Amino acid sequence: MIPRHTFPRLGRPTAAGLVLWALGTLLGSTEAQAFNHAGNARLLASDEAAVIKKPVLGLQRSALPIGLGFALDTSVLADAALAPNLGLRWALEAGPHRFVIGARYTKFLGNQVVSDFISQQQPAVKKLEIAFEGPSAYALYGLQLGPVLVQAEVRHWRYQTATTRATGGLVVNFAGNWSVVGELGVSLEEGYPLRGAAGIRYAGENFGMSLGAAYVDVSEPLLPINEGRIPVIPAFDLSWTFR
Repeated sequence: MIPRHTFPRLGRPTAAGLVLWALGTLLGSTEAQAFNHAGNARLLASDEAAVIKKPVLGLQRSALPIGLGFALDTSVLADAALAPNLGLRWALEAGPHRFVIGARYTKFLGNQVVSDFISQQQPAVKKLEIAFEGPSAYALYGLQLGPVLVQAEVRHWRYQTATTRATGGLVVNFAGNWSVVGELGVSLEEGYPLRGAAGIRYAGENFGMSLGAAYVDVSEPLLPINEGRIPVIPAFDLSWTFR
């Protein structure tokens, strides 16, 4: 007898067909929601583990790429607050892995302005010295998994005192150019509580925006509001990437 070739009837797909269909659907959805970079390598209160490839003008960071993964950058918000700063940043993308190192120097020029303001609010304070200047350095590692970016950042400041902070970040693209962002960090000095931030981010072709809130728990008796305690501050950014 000659063996017959049988075919599965329509409407009853084979197990292999179901597996291929599921795999295709998963890959298709991942491709549709590939991770979107805002172009300025900033999240809310921390950096994004990403390469700055094009010039960008933003509130938290403005940067100029100079080749080989290096970029010169500055914080316009800090510049406007009489704290001019300049940094050098290097980043590398290797498959899903992201590596970043950078350094910056800040010079504070507003000591007299702040001192005069505090003296007006608190007459008992005749003179106030603020040492908000000095070098800082940071390093990041990030892992990009489709629409998700997981990263870790270590940052060290040497201003009035030396401070080291470790921060973890999670970014999830949930619809088009929109993402949710979560950050959780801790200062390595004894007695400092956890820090965190949460919000949303828009990463368009040129325009980028982030908006959220950061838990900082600042306590300074000389501040003339809320008895010197500020638990939460807004975290926001606007940027334009020249692609």
